[in-house]
Amino acid sequence: MRLPLAEGLGTSEDLPHTISEAILYRLRVDSFNELPKDKRPPRDLWTKPHKLEEFLDTVFDIKGSAQKRNSYVDLDLEDVE
Repeated sequence: MRLPLAEGLGTSEDLPHTISEAILYRLRVDSFNELPKDKRPPRDLWTKPHKLEEFLDTVFDIKGSAQKRNSYVDLDLEDVE
């Protein structure tokens, strides 16, 4: 079905900015709901990108696990062929 979205709107690219932002926000919320309950960010962080990033880094220990991965790799370049 190729029904028009509204008079004068041919594609979703023609939607007003606020509608597209609402859709993106909803997709973000749905992605949070796919996480295990103990790793979901609190609602008050959903609209604060910097605090949300800090929360997710802490919960998933992204920086710590990267350091652990790098500590296992102790290669001498002369040993690599």
